[in-house]
Amino acid sequence: MRVFAGDPADPELGAEVTLVDHVEGDALMAPFVRLIGAPGERRIVVGAAHVQPDRIALVVQGAWYETGGWHQETWRPEDLAPALCHPAHPVTDGATTIAKAVAEGSRNTVAELRDLRYEVERQVADLLAQRRSAALRSVLAQLVELSMAFSRARDHAREAVREHRGSAAALRHCQAVDAELGEEVTRLQSLLGSVSTFAVAQEGEVQQRFNTLAAGAAAGLGLPALVLSLYGADDYLPFTWDRAWRALAPIAVALALAGVVIVRRMPGRATAGQYLAAFGLIAGLLAMLLVAGLLAPG
Repeated sequence: MRVFAGDPADPELGAEVTLVDHVEGDALMAPFVRLIGAPGERRIVVGAAHVQPDRIALVVQGAWYETGGWHQETWRPEDLAPALCHPAHPVTDGATTIAKAVAEGSRNTVAELRDLRYEVERQVADLLAQRRSAALRSVLAQLVELSMAFSRARDHAREAVREHRGSAAALRHCQAVDAELGEEVTRLQSLLGSVSTFAVAQEGEVQQRFNTLAAGAAAGLGLPALVLSLYGADDYLPFTWDRAWRALAPIAVALALAGVVIVRRMPGRATAGQYLAAFGLIAGLLAMLLVAGLLAPG
């Protein structure tokens, strides 16, 4: 196939080579990392390219797929052909120029991987601001997967620098890939630590929310019982409409006060939806008491 000729291919650029999946003989090494596909279906392919004048051995160490959240899968060979179209490059010195093009393409990909980190940071920011309801566990899993992909790509870049025998330009690209991926891995690890801390805080908030709701349920059940025991229910049962409002009005006031206190004590900012839900529960409880009183035997 023709590599590094652009898309569509320019006959003045690139070179005809054979793609294989194993190394044969002496070859120049370059880190190989590519981000392929459209958003939502992207793939990260990580490995090393061993370049000879008429042959490129692509040894793929891992592939990560975005569908359903970033996760590692077995790589598919058809992913590699579109990964070698760019950068469009005139090939004047065989293996040396091709190795430089592979390294340059990997360096260009690092900028695209940086955008992936920005996307995950946006997801975390949205979770913190409660602008979205995505599961925190899935965000943590994607951070771990991306950190693995970036770290694996950096390992190949460092190995290429150690074993470099090509042009100075190719070496500069390999060193840049190593340095830039090192920065990305550091930032991902820092973000992972921050999200983990947030997860612990969120668990504490969930426990506090549960305790508040449990207290609200106890108040909702206990206050009506207390009021009815104070009045003596026998004088009001069975309910008539005149008796009902006099019996249930104090209960309604007590429950409304308890509901307001509970909603305001809930973690986070109280919303109109929470107030509506609280008063809906109060109305349901009062309706149940009213029906029970109307049906009570005389």
